[in-house]
Amino acid sequence: MRFRASHLIFAGALTAALSLATVPARAADEADDACFDGKLAIKEVLDACAAFIANGSDDKKLLIRAHSVRALGLSATGSLDKALEEMNAAIAIDPKRANSYFMRAAGYDAVKNYYQAIADLDTAISINGADADFYLLRGLVYGHKNDFDSALGDLTKKIELDPKATNGYSSRADLYRKRKEYDLSIADYTKVIELEPDGAKGYIDRGWVYVLSDDLDNAGADFDTALKLQENDPSALVGRGVVKSRRGNPTDGSADLQLAERLEPGIFDEIRKLGIK
Repeated sequence: MRFRASHLIFAGALTAALSLATVPARAADEADDACFDGKLAIKEVLDACAAFIANGSDDKKLLIRAHSVRALGLSATGSLDKALEEMNAAIAIDPKRANSYFMRAAGYDAVKNYYQAIADLDTAISINGADADFYLLRGLVYGHKNDFDSALGDLTKKIELDPKATNGYSSRADLYRKRKEYDLSIADYTKVIELEPDGAKGYIDRGWVYVLSDDLDNAGADFDTALKLQENDPSALVGRGVVKSRRGNPTDGSADLQLAERLEPGIFDEIRKLGIK
């Protein structure tokens, strides 16, 4: 049960936001405590960390880790208010630890308290302005509150600090799509594909922007490539079906659309959120 930035380990509202968050690195002399060994189910981990905290350890780093692990576990079970309480406790132990504010900001974002989320990220950045993920999360929060100009600045900063990570480019591409700046969105998704050529998602995301741009040739090519990389991906199937239908081949297009709906009921609603009609 290792909690690292690149791992999507949560269910519910915090999945996207807290997937960026990390807990303190394990100390070299850390006891073999069930709170930290990553071998138990979530409920057992929560209980083990509560017991560790109750035992009154004088190791601040391990206490912060225990509260952080509990916050992640509680968020996974949907107990967002309790998760925030754990991060409050972690911050009280060491108010100069930037990552604790970062994690709490992710929780505030999940409950749509954007003002507090941004305030925590401002604090995190004031403590450690070199962490690219702090800017990424703040950019996402600004986007959630429809402050696209501020979001763009932070996402660009994320890319400057961490140019090899795809999440900065994909997040900025999504923002450009919302702003209907399709050429810029396509450029960022092209960078995602350059960095991860074997990933289907970059092609799917770029394909939908091509659809919005009425460039059906490039859209179709991207969805075809995505389906070679990830057979029967529902979003790619919908994309290919839309392209076929708009090119005057509704029978084949309908077959793709029906298969996508069987594989993922509700997929059409998700595609509509991209601005596709």
